[in-house]
Amino acid sequence: MMRHHFKHRVAVLAALAASVVGSAAHASGRGGYAQQSAQLSPQQQVGQKQVGQQQQARPLRPQIQVSDGALAAVISASNQLEITQAMIGRRQARSREVRDFAREMLESHSQSERRLGALLVRLRIKMEPTRVSSMLVGHSSLVAAYLRRRPAREFDQAFIATQVMTHRYTLRMLDEQLLPKARNESLKQELQRIRGEVVTHLERAQQIQASLAKQQTASEQGR
Repeated sequence: MMRHHFKHRVAVLAALAASVVGSAAHASGRGGYAQQSAQLSPQQQVGQKQVGQQQQARPLRPQIQVSDGALAAVISASNQLEITQAMIGRRQARSREVRDFAREMLESHSQSERRLGALLVRLRIKMEPTRVSSMLVGHSSLVAAYLRRRPAREFDQAFIATQVMTHRYTLRMLDEQLLPKARNESLKQELQRIRGEVVTHLERAQQIQASLAKQQTASEQGR
């Protein structure tokens, strides 16, 4: 039950990651249009299509601008989420491979947070909490509770699965929202550097996940 609840909350987080500034609302608007069209008569659909073509001919509205401080708050909250997980993983993981990975994540995301903080001071950018950064902060305690309650025999797999999910969603936020909307060039370069680290972390977590799955299969077959 707890695992199902956690996965549901992570799915909510993933949805928020796609809408840092409301882009998901725009997408849902397109979906709503299609659903409504299916319920109209052929004549109404033709009329609505003509209206849609006229709207498309108009100049597009400029994208909503988001402050660099708001974007920085999201990546900072993501770092804190990873740090929380890594501290638990370092203490509770049974396999050396998972413990080493947790230690690497703690060091890497701690360094990333320090670099980001120093950059913001230099650029005189103040972090501005957003809906997404607040949700990330809130999920930190949820993730911690989930991991702490895992039985010892399940912890390594649960920890790595969580690492795969959170790094995947961080990568999605960077690619779809944070990097495209960053205005300060120095901040954008830092986000690009963070992206490279996230890709490396994700690939390593996926490798460990595959290794743990093989070990579990071999153990079950040996019984």
